[in-house]
Parts: sequence; C-alpha cells; structure tokens
Amino acid sequence: MTTLLTPVDLEPAIVGGMLLSAGGSGKGRVEKDRLFGEAAFSLGPVQLTSLDDIDAEAGLLVATAVGAPGGGKHLANPDYSVRAARQLLAAAGAQAGGVIPGHVPGIYAWLVAAALGIPLLDAACNGRGHPTVKMGSLGLSSRPDVRLFQSGVGDNVSLTVNGNAVVTSALMRAAAVQNGGLIMACRGPLKASLIRSAGAMGAISYQLGLGRAVIGAGPSGQAKAEAALQFTRGRSLVSGRVVANTVAYREGFDVGTVTVRGDSGGSEITLGVCNEFMMADAGGKRIATFPDLMAAMDPRSGEVLAISELPEGAPVILFAVSKRDLPMGSGIYDPAIYPDVEQAIGAPLARYALDPHA
Repeated sequence: MTTLLTPVDLEPAIVGGMLLSAGGSGKGRVEKDRLFGEAAFSLGPVQLTSLDDIDAEAGLLVATAVGAPGGGKHLANPDYSVRAARQLLAAAGAQAGGVIPGHVPGIYAWLVAAALGIPLLDAACNGRGHPTVKMGSLGLSSRPDVRLFQSGVGDNVSLTVNGNAVVTSALMRAAAVQNGGLIMACRGPLKASLIRSAGAMGAISYQLGLGRAVIGAGPSGQAKAEAALQFTRGRSLVSGRVVANTVAYREGFDVGTVTVRGDSGGSEITLGVCNEFMMADAGGKRIATFPDLMAAMDPRSGEVLAISELPEGAPVILFAVSKRDLPMGSGIYDPAIYPDVEQAIGAPLARYALDPHA
C-alpha cells in the first residue's frame, strides 16, 4: 500500500519524531527538520510505501546522520544528505529501490526519497533514537562476513567506505568527529528481505500517528503530554524541575546525566545520556533502559525538549515507554552494539536491554 505524503503530514512527523528521538532532538531542531521536509516536497512527491510492496531482492538505502546532536547540530545540510546517497550508489554501482531512516524523525529519508524518485518505506532501523551507527545496523554488527557501503558528507569531509558494519561504523564516527560533530550519511544497499526481518516495521506510520495525537490535544502542555502517554501506552516518571545537567560533548558523543526533582514529594529521577536518554534511575534503582523510550516535554507548552534544552531550573515532564510497545528493529538484541556505549556512559545497559522481560 502506498500513501502520498503532503506538506500537511510534515508537522505530525516532526512532533512525533521529536518525541521518539529520546532527547536527541527538541524544539531547537524543529526548523531544521522543517527545512529538510520542505526541500523534499520541492523536489517531488514523497510516497510512503509498505515493504510488502517491495521485491525482497531490492536494494534499499538507510538515510541518516552520524554524530552527537549537541556537538554538530548546526552542520545539518539537506544537500549533503542527497550527495551522500548518490555517492554511495555510484560506489556500489547500484540502483535504489527505496529508502528508510536510521531512526525517526528521519526527515533525511523523505528528502532522499524525493530527490532520487524512490519510495519512502514504512520502516526504520529503530523506532526511537539511538546513539551509534552500530545500533542501527539491523544485527549486522555481529555479521563480519556481510559487507556494505557507508557514505558521509560534511563541510570538511566526504568519504565512502566499504566493509563490515563494525569497521565502517567506526570510520563514520571518526569522520563525524573530524567534521565538528556531524556528517550527513547513507548506508547500504541492503536487501529488502533484511529490512523486513530485522527492521522496525511501521515506524513512520507510528511516528505520524503519535504526532497527530499530540497536535490534536490542543494548546495545553499537560493535555499534549497526556495524549503522548495514551498513544504510546507510556508511564509518567516525574513532573518537576531539572536540578542538574552534566551532559557535555566528548569524542563524538554527548555524555552525562540529567537529574529532575519532582514538584511534589521531592522524588528524583536521574537520566543517563549518550546522545539520547539511555537509562533512568530512581533511588539507585534502574526503572528504564534503552531501547525503552525516555522523553521530555515542557509542561507549559507541550513542546518536546532536547537534552541540551534542559538547563538547571527548567520545568519538565519525563515519561517512559516500554520497548515492547514501540516499533523496534531486532538489531537491538545484538550484544555487539552495547560495549562502546556502556564505556562512554559508564553504566551497564546490555543486561537490561537484552532481557526481553525487563
């Protein structure tokens, strides 16, 4: 089934995508995503297509960005997204049958779809933000025998690499660091059959549905937050104020913690950050861990807040959604994707994330 997306769909995609970015994006990112979306619609139609309508052998692209949201957010460039895709296809000597985002918001993929005249497929590597290329590698980080291309473009660097997911992902991360914190990127071509078996199916439809629910709740910040909770089947963690934010850019990652104290009763929640919210602790007890979604909203306006938009004293509503209620790729259960993030964040993730019942 194919749905023709229009500019009317852009705002729900941005709102839903901001929430699902898990703190990696917020109100400061909206104009950039709107720029990417408007550029897409200026180039041609954006056709949201089910993977069921794509040949299993078709080669698909993953359009994304590599870097730390705070370290290089000013470097996002629509032209570079398209250049990265064309660069990859030229190196691979291939044609693309469609494109998916690494994770939502994923408006990069809308632009690539319009520019190349290919379908935007209703899937993603993951349905929530993740901090590394390996976390969006659809399980290929444990498949050193599988080779793929990755291409990146930035102000100071342009590269295309070929090899297994671990080696090429490390090179892409290094290139992002050298470019000041971000490069626009593309990887593939990957067979549609792999995306069907390992991808987050329906991720874009879910993103659009969440955005429509929040927008439809009206202007009240509390109503918007309640709509988000109802749609995602999430749970409120705390409503209060930020008492500490230690997150800083270091070697390609935004790393640190955000602590929020509740307005009533003084309860505190501490969120561990590696580009996105990766875990939540209360009283020394782990209460949520990636790939669970943790998100922040302004209780006054209902705007989604990025980690960089949570200074000490800022009012905030925090909520969490179980990984079992999100469209997620099976690659999140690949043990190979966790060690470098655990090292960066200084806390265990895999033993919680790999437990399907946690």
